[in-house]
Amino acid sequence: GPFQFDLQTRELRNRGLRVKLRPQSIEVLAALAERHGELVTREELRDRLWPGALYGDFDNGLNSAVNRLREALGDQGAEPRYIETVARRGYRFIHEVARTQLGPPQPIRLVVLPFENLSGDPGEEYFCEGLAGELTYALTHLPGLHVIARSSALALKGQAFDVREIGRRLGVSVVVEGAVQRSANRLRVTVSLIDAGDASHLWSGRFDRDSSDVFLIQDETANAVVGALRMTLLEGETARLVKRHTESVVAFEHYLKGRWLWGQRTPQAVARAKACFEDALQADPKSACTHAALSECYCTSGFLGYLPPGMAFPKARTEAKLALGLDPQLGEAHGALGWVLWAFDWDWEKAEESFLRAEELRPSYAQTRLWHSFLLASVSRFDEALQQIEQAWQLDPLSLVMQCNVAAILHLARRHEAAIERCLRALEMDPDFALGNFHLGRSCLALGQHDQAIPPLEKAAPGFPLAMGALGNAWAKMGRRDKALETLRALECISKDQYVGAIPRFSIYSGLGEQDAAIEQLTLAFDAHEGVVPIFNVDPILDSVRDDPRVKALLRRLKLPRRAPAVV
Repeated sequence: GPFQFDLQTRELRNRGLRVKLRPQSIEVLAALAERHGELVTREELRDRLWPGALYGDFDNGLNSAVNRLREALGDQGAEPRYIETVARRGYRFIHEVARTQLGPPQPIRLVVLPFENLSGDPGEEYFCEGLAGELTYALTHLPGLHVIARSSALALKGQAFDVREIGRRLGVSVVVEGAVQRSANRLRVTVSLIDAGDASHLWSGRFDRDSSDVFLIQDETANAVVGALRMTLLEGETARLVKRHTESVVAFEHYLKGRWLWGQRTPQAVARAKACFEDALQADPKSACTHAALSECYCTSGFLGYLPPGMAFPKARTEAKLALGLDPQLGEAHGALGWVLWAFDWDWEKAEESFLRAEELRPSYAQTRLWHSFLLASVSRFDEALQQIEQAWQLDPLSLVMQCNVAAILHLARRHEAAIERCLRALEMDPDFALGNFHLGRSCLALGQHDQAIPPLEKAAPGFPLAMGALGNAWAKMGRRDKALETLRALECISKDQYVGAIPRFSIYSGLGEQDAAIEQLTLAFDAHEGVVPIFNVDPILDSVRDDPRVKALLRRLKLPRRAPAVV
C-alpha cells in the first residue's frame, strides 16, 4: 500500500509525505501494527496509552484516536481495509504488512504542472509556463524533494488527465497546479498542492500583486509550497530557494521566453532562444542563470550541428565561466562547462569533475546527467552510463529526448535490441519524432537490418544532417549506390544554407566502401572537434574502418583516460 510506518521514529508517511497525527493515534497504530492480524483489546490499549484514566475519559479518548487514525488512512468503519472493529472487545489491523528495515525517508516525488493562462492572451503562455518552470527550478535545490523535470510536465499540457492518472504516469505523490491572470497593472497567481493518491487538496494559496511585483510573487509561492509540504529547511537552503535570477522585470521576461523556446530544440527555436537570452543580458548583464542558459543554448547548437563547433563551444565556455564568476554554486553552469570540456576540449578528467560538481549542487537536473552519461559511455563505463541516463529519464519520464538518449547509450553499449525497444516506446508517443527515428535507424543498421533502418531514417533526415548521413549509409549497404550518392548531393545542397559537418559525409563514404574518402572526412571531423567525435571510441559507426592505422591515430588524439579501452 501507499503507507509506511516507522515503529522507532513513530512516523507515518503516505507516498513519502509525512502524515500529521496526534500522539494517541500514533500509539494506537503502533500497538495494532506490532500485532498485525491479532485482536488488541480495549483494555490492553487503556493500560498502554491511558493508565489510570477514568473509564469515560479513556473510552472517549480511544474512540477519537481510532477515528482520527481511520481518517488519515482513508479507512471506513463499515468496510475497513486497515482497522477492523471487534464489537465491545477491541481492534485488529487487517491490512497486509511488509516488515522492512527502513532507511532514511525516501524523497517526495513532485511535479509542477504548467500554469493555466487565464489572461485570454496566447502571447502570455510563455510567462505562465515560465513561472511554473521557475517554481520547478527553485524546488529542485531542496533535499527531500525529487522534482520531475519541466519538459515532462509540459508533455501533459492540454491533456485532460485526472490528478491520480498523472501520479501513476509520473510516479509522483504530489502535484502542484496553478493559474496566472495578468492585466495591465495586476498579477494574480493561484497555486494548489494536491495529493496524487486520492486527488485531495493539501493546500492552496492566492497571491495578488502589482504586475511589477513578479519576484515577490515568485518568492511567496515557492516558500508557501515548501511550507505546505512541512519540510524543514536549513538556513542556506532557504536562502538558495529564494535567490532571484535578476532584479530586472524586463530581463526576467526575456529569460522566461528564452527557456520556453530552448525547450523546443528546433534550429529556429534555439536561435530565437539565444536572441532572448542576449536581450535579457542587455537588461541585466549580471544574471548568472541567464549566462548559464545561453551557454546551454550554445552547447545544444554545437552538438546538434546548428552552428560550427569552433564557434558554438568557445561561446558556451565563455558564458558558463561568466555564470560561475557571478554564482559559483550554479549547478547548470558547471554542467554546461563540463559538456564543453568533454565534447570540444576532450579533457576527460576536468569534464567529469564539472559534471559531478553540477550533480552535487543540483541533483534533480536531468540535462547534466544526460551529458555525464555520454562521457561515461565514451570510456566504456557502460553500467555507470546507463545508471546516469536512467536517472535522467526518471527525473524527466515523459521526455522523448530523455527516452531516446537512453536508447543512444544502449546503442553505444552494443545492446541494440534494448535500444530499439526504447525508441519504439518513444515513437508510440510521437511517430514523427526525429531523434527517436534517428536512433532507431542507427540500431537497425548496427544489427545489419538495413532495410528496416530506411523508413525511420527517411523520417528523421529532413534538415538533420547526421540522420541524412545514416540514411546514405543504409542505402549504400543495401547496394543502392545511386540513392547513397543522391543523399550525398542533398547534403551538399543544404550546406549552402546551414552548417553541415564532416561526419554525415563520412557515414556515406564508409557505407560505400570508399575508405580513403571516409577517413578524409573523419579527419576533418577530428580537426574541427565536432561534438559527437568523443563517442567514436565506442560508436559502431566506426567499426568498418576501426582497424585502419589512420583511424587508430585519430582516436589517440582523444587522449582517452587509461581506464577507457577502445572497442575492438
